[in-house]
Amino acid sequence: MTPVLYALGHFCTKHRWIIVIAWVVIAAGLLFGSKSLGWNTSNNLTLPGTGSQDATNLLNDRWPDAANGSVPVVLDAPGGKLISNSEYTSAINQTVSNYQNDSGVIAVVSPLGTTPQSQALNSKDGQIAVISVTIKDSPSNLTIDEGNHLVNLSAPATKAGLKVGVGSYVGNAVSNPNVDFSVIVGIVAAIIILLFTFGTLVSMGLPMVTALIGLVAGISGVYLLGNLVDVPTIGPTLAIMIGLGVGVDYALFMVSRHRQHVGMGLDYPEAAARATATAGGAVVFAGSTVILALLCLAVVKVQILSAMGYSAAVAVLFAMISALTLMPALLAIAGKGLDRLALPFISISKQEKTAESPGWTAWAKTIVRFRIPAVILSVIVLAVLAYPINQLYLGQQDNGSFPTDTQARISYDLLDQGFGVGANAGFLIAVAINSTDPSTVQTQLNDLTTALAGASGVASASPASVNSAGTAATITVTPTTGPSSEATSTLVTDLRNTTIPNATKGTSLTAYVGGQTASYVDLATLIGERLVLTIIIVVLLGFILMTMAFRALGLALIASLMNLFTVAAAFGVTTAVFEVGRGTSLIGLNGTIPVVSYVPLMMFAVLFGLSMDYNVFLLSSVREKWLAKKDPQAAIIEGLASTGKIVSAAALIMTAVFLAFVLNGNPIVKEFGVGTAVAIIIYATLVRCVLLPATVSLFGKGAWFMPHWLDRLLPNISIEGDKYFEDLAEKGASK
Repeated sequence: MTPVLYALGHFCTKHRWIIVIAWVVIAAGLLFGSKSLGWNTSNNLTLPGTGSQDATNLLNDRWPDAANGSVPVVLDAPGGKLISNSEYTSAINQTVSNYQNDSGVIAVVSPLGTTPQSQALNSKDGQIAVISVTIKDSPSNLTIDEGNHLVNLSAPATKAGLKVGVGSYVGNAVSNPNVDFSVIVGIVAAIIILLFTFGTLVSMGLPMVTALIGLVAGISGVYLLGNLVDVPTIGPTLAIMIGLGVGVDYALFMVSRHRQHVGMGLDYPEAAARATATAGGAVVFAGSTVILALLCLAVVKVQILSAMGYSAAVAVLFAMISALTLMPALLAIAGKGLDRLALPFISISKQEKTAESPGWTAWAKTIVRFRIPAVILSVIVLAVLAYPINQLYLGQQDNGSFPTDTQARISYDLLDQGFGVGANAGFLIAVAINSTDPSTVQTQLNDLTTALAGASGVASASPASVNSAGTAATITVTPTTGPSSEATSTLVTDLRNTTIPNATKGTSLTAYVGGQTASYVDLATLIGERLVLTIIIVVLLGFILMTMAFRALGLALIASLMNLFTVAAAFGVTTAVFEVGRGTSLIGLNGTIPVVSYVPLMMFAVLFGLSMDYNVFLLSSVREKWLAKKDPQAAIIEGLASTGKIVSAAALIMTAVFLAFVLNGNPIVKEFGVGTAVAIIIYATLVRCVLLPATVSLFGKGAWFMPHWLDRLLPNISIEGDKYFEDLAEKGASK
């Protein structure tokens, strides 16, 4: 890989302006192309083999118009007034008419009607009502633009003074908070850290330019991907978080290694080319590992999770490519001007042949000297941080935690206020009718409805609605608990295992529990069943890659365990914050919320990959020292000392970027931001600086054990290519 990257570096430095112009054109082209095709996202919850999917399939086959359920347009009269007041009825009727006349709407039920169905859409106090709207688009087909159009149809009610909130999957589609502020905060934080790391505006600017151009191209690529697969609404946000963080980090490593090569006396284009061959090798290895870990999410066989993995992988890929091509071109253009525009309050030392610092050397020596206490203390701290994981409950999105001005939150609060919290968690019972006797079928449907209404945890069950062919029916069940409650999840299981089988035994009916709430319950179950398998695959993959890279079974095993310890501690802290409630007010939440089912798995893939990043940059340096001296203690001391400053800066940037997204109003983004930021902090401080070096030191030469047969079997990978340049120098000297 080193010769290829070296040649790539020379090509990019030689054709520096062409490379820069090409990147600008590519990024602009991808951005224009993605916007032209539409920035489409959708929350496709296709879950083959689950009860909720069976319900959807049944209705799609026998009653397509009812397959998506209804969307509530919730109306609230101000100041204790009644919805039925004459000042509001005209506006409500106009709103109902707007929906009835829209080509994307199948059916509308007005709360002002006289039928029992209409009357059920009014709260007991008469202050809150619901317009029930059935639309053609499913959650996987609805675009954000179409969602906003459906919201805008309620304008007459809003103009009349009613508070309006559109719920269900339409509300979710239009309620994803803007990420611009978080991106700006993350960029500013990265700029400040880079300034203190390099001390000049030019050295700071190059990584930022590289990362931002790569990010624009990457996110545009994600939206283009959205025209091929169902990218979830939150997918681009997570891709921005990860793409910005790794983009700045990869460019940072390239600039740091370039400065070292300049300090060794190389001219600027050659230094940039060698940075591509050395630090670039680590970037390729680390970035590829992150991408592979994200792609492993496909093992769960859940479309929404796989698409999240694809989205983040696209962002990482563009960040990696921009660091390998755009950065050397910019370094060659900057030349000796790299250290110009120095900040007056920061002292810039001349580039040195080594990046080792006295402070990091002293720290490493202390850890090696007291390695046993360091290991014991670190493990205790990690165990304490991970302990709350025993309270982890994989739940679903709680719209009650969204910002109060979003459609999802407004509708959630109004339904809770007018009809009880269970109104936000309704189940759609899909019933297959396999009899042609109407009277018998009606009796059986009434018995099923009575059984559902009488089940523990059920607030009400609506009368069954039957399609015109008499082959399918639907019953809406409202639980007594909210959508994110564990009791609601238990109720889904009880209805499927007990209530429905008992009520339909010996009848012509077959019933399934469906709807959005049931789908998320099934999603959590699927992820719980496949979580361990996915973790095993990712860990095994990482172990194999590190064994190939470091040629040491012990070192690969230690690094894999360190990654697992880090992730476990991050899971524990995330559980403590969101489900136990430690510090929720500090991150903009009013109370506890469940950890959304797919967040831990997504976090694991990202965190394992990012931990591998830092392992690569640290342990490749340690291996270099080991090969030179065959002294395990000196190797860990010099390796930690030579990478301490730059890896700390990279970790600090990554942490700042992830924490910036905690400011986002989406509770899922908050969970992901807190979890990943905590993991990076834990790894960069406790694991990298204490536990990892202490453990490697404790194992001594045993950490470098590698069976000869395995060494011969595995391909030889030189991550940073130092041996290649040593051989190149020897050949030059021999001539």
